Amino acid sequence: MLYIVLPAYNEDEALPDLLEDIEQNCAPIPHQIVVVNDGSTDRTLEVVQDYARAHKNTNIHRVNHEQNQGLGAALNSGFQYVLSLNENQSNLEENKGYQEQKVPDMLITMDADNTQPANCIPLLYKEICSGADLVIASRYVQGGEQHGLSLGRRILSWGAGRVMHHFLPIPGVRDYSCGYRAYRLSILAQGTRLYGPNIIKSQNFSGMVELLLKVAPFAEHVTEVPLKLHYELKKGASKMRIGATIWGYVQLIYQMRRKRWSTVEWVEE
Repeated sequence: MLYIVLPAYNEDEALPDLLEDIEQNCAPIPHQIVVVNDGSTDRTLEVVQDYARAHKNTNIHRVNHEQNQGLGAALNSGFQYVLSLNENQSNLEENKGYQEQKVPDMLITMDADNTQPANCIPLLYKEICSGADLVIASRYVQGGEQHGLSLGRRILSWGAGRVMHHFLPIPGVRDYSCGYRAYRLSILAQGTRLYGPNIIKSQNFSGMVELLLKVAPFAEHVTEVPLKLHYELKKGASKMRIGATIWGYVQLIYQMRRKRWSTVEWVEE
């Protein structure tokens, strides 16, 4: 089963197009969509409910935070929901006597602002089915592009990759900060067993790098597929604070080098 987790904060304008794009690209793939509404003050939750109702779609799930908790907390909630959902489905199939599945369970994370095209999902899916444990939609491999990003955001993303590659290299990874990824569900389960249900501690966008560093040791095969990022399609202002994110990267390097994931006071968004 393919699970797609969308952390969403005030994305009521972007979600209808994104959900439609996902459904079109995933039509031949058994999938479940989990939208984590992270305390939105707009109609994000209602948009998801209306979409599911209008399309009679039973594979769209909603997780709701009453207050905004940040990207990391939204992803943590999405992961725990999927792991529980998958366990229930596996138990049901086992009770019905189904044969062992050939397609591995996997989870894809992507932004809910419609800047990351859903046509990458089949590529990510295919790589996991072919034996990869972790696949990143990358702007920095052949065929990858990025449009609409400010110079500061471009430098931040490129610089983060260079710094992480120097201090904490992961074979096969060039794009450390992009959150558009596919994980074999088993490595996320291993990560949460080791670090607890709140595997991401960071309260800013460096949480995506934190997650990568924590689960990569469980992945025997990590690879990337090209991503054409279209940030000019984003509606509304960016939620990233560049200074906080840079400081978050510094903390990650400190913690990883000293193996002290729980001892640093995380900077807030």
